[in-house]
Amino acid sequence: MREKQPGHLRMEKREKPVSTSAGEVFFWAQALAVALVVLVLVNTFVFRLSGVHGNSMNPTLQNGDQLILQVLGFQAQRGDIVVCISDTFQPREALVKRVIGLPGDMVDIDPDGYLIRNGETVYEPYIAALIESQKRGDQIYPVTVQPGHVFVMGDNRNGSTDSRWMTVGQIREEQIIGKAILRLWPLTQIGGLS
Repeated sequence: MREKQPGHLRMEKREKPVSTSAGEVFFWAQALAVALVVLVLVNTFVFRLSGVHGNSMNPTLQNGDQLILQVLGFQAQRGDIVVCISDTFQPREALVKRVIGLPGDMVDIDPDGYLIRNGETVYEPYIAALIESQKRGDQIYPVTVQPGHVFVMGDNRNGSTDSRWMTVGQIREEQIIGKAILRLWPLTQIGGLS
């Protein structure tokens, strides 16, 4: 049996592990690269951020609003707010509009400014005002939506260039970038879009 000797206790020196070792830096760089790739893939193929430019969607959306779009896994339905591109609209920019008619639908505007779809007046609580007679566009009504196309309008019917005008026309379904599902900005109005 060993006796304890008085005096100094023997202390073992331990080396502190280096917290920024090359292995740890490589791990974090790799994790960041994977996160960026996932973010790019999600942003490209699943969700996308888009801004509202102009007043054509008032009162529903305002100039400067930021939206999250669902890019995959949706089929445009009547009433959806979509971001799309028109072949004929110049400058060629993304348009934020509401889907009014699907392929085969007959779209009309009555003399009082009400939207008529397939012979029935459409209830539209989201619009700013009824369509003024000079804002019916340059289409010959009723208009039948072509196969593979949608008919879109802005909620600000008297301040929107949309499918009523030949400069935009009907939108091919493959030109729909995505369906707006969430307003992200301004923070005071963050929330889902229906």
